[in-house]
Amino acid sequence: MTVENQKYTQQHSARLGWSAEEDSLLFEAVKSARADGAPLKAVFDEVAARTGRRPNSIRNYYYARVKQEGGESAQLPHNPAFVPFSEEEIHKLLVAVLSAQARGVSVRACTLQMGDGDNRAMLRYQNKYRSLLKSNPALVRRVARELREQGQPAFDPFEKAAPVRRAGRPRKQAGSLLDVVGGVVNQLDRVEGLDVSAFFESLGALAVSAAKGVAAQQRLQAMSGGEDIAALMEENQELKAQLSDQKQELSAQRERFTTLLGYFRQLMDVNREFLGLTSVTKVSSLSTYIRELSRNVEDCEKWMYEVTPMA
Repeated sequence: MTVENQKYTQQHSARLGWSAEEDSLLFEAVKSARADGAPLKAVFDEVAARTGRRPNSIRNYYYARVKQEGGESAQLPHNPAFVPFSEEEIHKLLVAVLSAQARGVSVRACTLQMGDGDNRAMLRYQNKYRSLLKSNPALVRRVARELREQGQPAFDPFEKAAPVRRAGRPRKQAGSLLDVVGGVVNQLDRVEGLDVSAFFESLGALAVSAAKGVAAQQRLQAMSGGEDIAALMEENQELKAQLSDQKQELSAQRERFTTLLGYFRQLMDVNREFLGLTSVTKVSSLSTYIRELSRNVEDCEKWMYEVTPMA
């Protein structure tokens, strides 16, 4: 470590309430765990026992350092799956996805191709694209406009298509609908980390808001007094704003569920492949299996840290 880097590490640690000794202890433990293929959770527990800090606080400090230094410092062993995107990479990602969607190709299929068939790379591209839709819609629209100006097709992800009901398709009866909902709840309840109650509470609030909006419009049509109409119009606008907020929350819940399900499938694939080996092959492949499992767990921890406020 150079003198400049050492001074920076000491100053940065001090700002977050960490001493230079604690900082060195943490990252030496991380470096050792990387070499052994051990999960970071074990490192956080070990450092917690030696420093008296909480494991969650140690985890937050570690990922804050990784995020703020971009994973490029030699002192921060950083998973290459989370290397920040450059502006050029972001532009190429948007061009590829918007062009593919205009041709009828799904985001998953496009990002899987960009990642050369690797699921972890696919999730990195897919999550970044979805993040751009929420955090930087102006950039997405600008790239789409550039494509059209060049005579290339470009998909508009912000244009909502009207739902089309299939002709002749019978509506579900109440009994079958309850069975379907019950089955969905059972499936979602098996996914660790997903707050099923919060998901359906948001969905219920969305339905109630929609029903109130319809009722307000019907009352508006039946009224003739100017003051009453103005009051109902104001109430209707408030309900529309609430409905928009509920839609955004529901969309965020769906995105978190999709990402979490992707990590879960990765863990299933790693374990299924290992369990399918013979006993002799399992022994020789144990270190590889532990290393791959550790990477997947770390990916999931990193994602959970990014979507959960720091303690």
